[in-house]
Amino acid sequence: MRATLKVLGAKTHDVASQAAADDPNTIDLSTAQSEVIRPELLEFLKTLVEDKITEKAFAIPTGDGGDLSTRESLASFFNTSFQPIHTVKPEHVVLTAGASDALESVIHAICDEGDSIIVPGPYWFGFDRITRARQNVNIVVARPPTYQNFDNYLLPSLQAAYDFSADKSRIKAVLITNPHNPTSQCYTRKSLIECMEFCQERGLHFISDEIYALTELKERPQKSAKFVSALSLTEPLVPEGAVKIDPSRVHVIWAASKLFGSSGFRIGCLISQQNPKLLSAIALLTYWHANTLASLYLSSLLKWSQLPTLIALNSERLTASYRLLANVLEQLDVSFVVPTDGIFVFAKLAKHAQSLEDERDFYNRLAEQGVLLGPGTMYKGVDKDFGWARIRFSIPVKTMEVALERITTFMAMEG
Repeated sequence: MRATLKVLGAKTHDVASQAAADDPNTIDLSTAQSEVIRPELLEFLKTLVEDKITEKAFAIPTGDGGDLSTRESLASFFNTSFQPIHTVKPEHVVLTAGASDALESVIHAICDEGDSIIVPGPYWFGFDRITRARQNVNIVVARPPTYQNFDNYLLPSLQAAYDFSADKSRIKAVLITNPHNPTSQCYTRKSLIECMEFCQERGLHFISDEIYALTELKERPQKSAKFVSALSLTEPLVPEGAVKIDPSRVHVIWAASKLFGSSGFRIGCLISQQNPKLLSAIALLTYWHANTLASLYLSSLLKWSQLPTLIALNSERLTASYRLLANVLEQLDVSFVVPTDGIFVFAKLAKHAQSLEDERDFYNRLAEQGVLLGPGTMYKGVDKDFGWARIRFSIPVKTMEVALERITTFMAMEG
């Protein structure tokens, strides 16, 4: 049966493209969800509802940044896992309805209509929607020359994007995702320090979206960069290993959606350690956004004695699915960026694509065979390098095996 697909990120839709995404037989590897530990999370939630939920869960959410118990749990989690220079306190944290809500709110707080932020490419296409959600804020793309070792080009690409901007005075921030989406690699400590110093010299805010933190794969290239949180680099007194930057301009975003496979709960936060006015503004903007049941779930999960085991299990299962995908890509002689932390592989599956139309047609045809991917052009990476796609591997091994059979069959048909 001929299935159809809406091409993600495309402004126009193919006529034969709408039904595949709704077809239950389609395996959707285009989204940014993780499914590998959902069975354990389901059992945890059932126990939570049965043993710990009270009538308080039906009450109006508390203000001043959200539920205090949840903010305390988050602060403890960050202090344990993100190695901050300064202890994260509950008052440094504001709860939001996921990472997108946090990002939208901080952009609204620091930008006026018509301002701009610099985002290194490739980047998640949803940032375009977020920057325009409450006011028209522009994205200035800092494109790399290559996807391999792209972090080496972070500072030069930022400088080029800034220097060639039509109005430098309207640029207010740099936004990075670390670990990165879609390449699933971490920026080096050196690159992050250079980026922070770039912001400091120009009076820009530094926003670090760290939603994929702790999704480390068990297999990784030697000497590959480990995750370094911006919280571990913000120090104005410049001790050894730190960087001179105004901490009031450093903001970190995190949510439970990726590490804990809980996208539907819409619970996340903004951390800013030395900007109480900004936090007060975000608290007002997000006062009604984070619901009490999601807050209870996250707070209880972060306090769970089995949390380290759960995080390790998540890495093991992600690695198992990634290993299957990588083996098939190598057999098919497909170029891809080797991931270290995250849930995606960025691969040039459409090897012979010479244009945007070639790329879209290729992935439309693949969707007709029952596998949905995110075409690479919409991530605004290397200019005019067509054929790439973001492939999610955060699915059970058995599902991945079926998806890879379909991809292999399709590639054989394509020749």
